[in-house]
Amino acid sequence: MRLNELKPGTTAQIMVDIAGHTLEFSTVIEQVYDDCIYTDPIMQDDKVVGFSTKGLILSLIVTDQESERAFLFQPVRIRTIKTEREEIFHEIRCDLDAKPINRRGACRVWLGQEGMASYGLGNPSFAVTVKDISVSGIAFYCDKDIEIPDGSVVHVNFIDEPTGTVFSLTAIIVRSMEMERARVMYGCKLNQESNMIAKFVNDKQREKLKAARQVGTRGSDGDRR
Repeated sequence: MRLNELKPGTTAQIMVDIAGHTLEFSTVIEQVYDDCIYTDPIMQDDKVVGFSTKGLILSLIVTDQESERAFLFQPVRIRTIKTEREEIFHEIRCDLDAKPINRRGACRVWLGQEGMASYGLGNPSFAVTVKDISVSGIAFYCDKDIEIPDGSVVHVNFIDEPTGTVFSLTAIIVRSMEMERARVMYGCKLNQESNMIAKFVNDKQREKLKAARQVGTRGSDGDRR
């Protein structure tokens, strides 16, 4: 997918990585050209947010609502422009094709760990139970009162107690399902794959396989007795 394949009216997330911290800004695509797109300007304190500071790593995430597939454009270049009609936009350019963020069928590891999550600017954090994780996605439960629109960027923080591994993840909501006990489950796509997560999942799978082998060995011993 190229930028010029996007459609006006599509919601997009501008992701800004700076010094190990991630910020996200939601915007809407207004105009599409052969080599760039124009989006609504990001405003903060009645001023247009600029993205020209050195050291910023910029990317754009767009979710196709029909297929529920999320695409990552990275790196992107963003500048603020003013048209002849005095309209202000962010002009976004990317020389590369977008990459699908997730892989279907990725191995998931059940966790059941408590954590905290947040989304959007100014929204309070809320408690979650992380259901499972894979190299491409994460699922969590939270109170039914927490309503997060599909396509939203969510930040999830938790610790895997058995290993002490600390997770601080950024993901995109792709689906939700109402559960029992006034809870809802959200399925998310991670905005990028991580070697750390891949190693964590592999280690968990090895532990599971080892435990299964030990159970099998004990069962064989019992048969012999």
